[in-house]
Amino acid sequence: MTTRFFFIIACLLSSAAHALEYRIEVEEPSLFNVEEAIANTIKGAAEKLTGIPEAQMISEAPDLFSLSEALVNSYGYDGDTFIVDIDVDGLKARLDTAGIELWETERPELLIWATEERGLERLMIGQESNLIIDRLLASSERFGVPMQRPLMDLEDTLALSPAEIWGEFAGAVTNASARYGIPHILVIGDRPERQSLKYWLFESNGEYRSGEISGIDADARAYALIEVVMQYARSISETLEPVQVATVDARDSLTSFRPRDDVVAGQWTVKVEYADVIRLMDLIDHLEASDGVAIEATEIRATDASIVLNTQLSLGATDDVVSSFESIQFISPLMYSLK
Repeated sequence: MTTRFFFIIACLLSSAAHALEYRIEVEEPSLFNVEEAIANTIKGAAEKLTGIPEAQMISEAPDLFSLSEALVNSYGYDGDTFIVDIDVDGLKARLDTAGIELWETERPELLIWATEERGLERLMIGQESNLIIDRLLASSERFGVPMQRPLMDLEDTLALSPAEIWGEFAGAVTNASARYGIPHILVIGDRPERQSLKYWLFESNGEYRSGEISGIDADARAYALIEVVMQYARSISETLEPVQVATVDARDSLTSFRPRDDVVAGQWTVKVEYADVIRLMDLIDHLEASDGVAIEATEIRATDASIVLNTQLSLGATDDVVSSFESIQFISPLMYSLK
């Protein structure tokens, strides 16, 4: 079967049901397995709703994904695209019955530094392809948890060294990471020859937790690390305060309206990727006209924007307001795409 799955989800809201629409490009229709595609789509939707890998969910509830077709409102072809319309309320109910919690809080963003032990040397991993980093970035889309790599330019190279990472100098890690404005930092120390991986999870205040993972190959270590990172992301998202928009240099921003300096209760930050600034302005108009929300601050950059909303609505209700805008695509709670 030759297919490509697009995991950007379009949220379609109707009075009858809350649905998720997945689009799968089909290159070889004669080899395409409809039942397998539906089952994989349901599993992918469950992973995104919970932040829990499929294998872990099945270990807790072996029959969770049986009769997957019962969770589908409709499916069919649109040219070379196979479309699956999922009954998300039915999927949520099945997860609840299995005792698997939904991930409904805002998802934290992670900055990823990496180093690798090669013989007697420990080297920083730059922008080159690395299997463990590649698997992590794929999990970012899979579970809706934003992840970013440092540029690894001269400034980064001078700011942080392998010796400082392995010596657990928290100040060096947080200082090097400060330019990115991301409060949660994952640092990886891979030891391929020892079939082990050390990891550190830093907060911006310098506090951190660490651990070690064993795995016969990079894939095994990567998947074990992903499970650890998702558990960590879920744990810190439960205590996240509404996020303020970070101020940026005017050269990097088309428009910047700075938010208030104090954290205000009842405030959500909506993040939107866009290609057409006119469509973005239409979205802002839509939010301004919506009942129960008021725009506190907006920051528009070259390809994305942050919109701070004052509202007493819940996270789910706020997502519903944003999702009601025509053609917006849901990525994860409070994260959308207009591309």
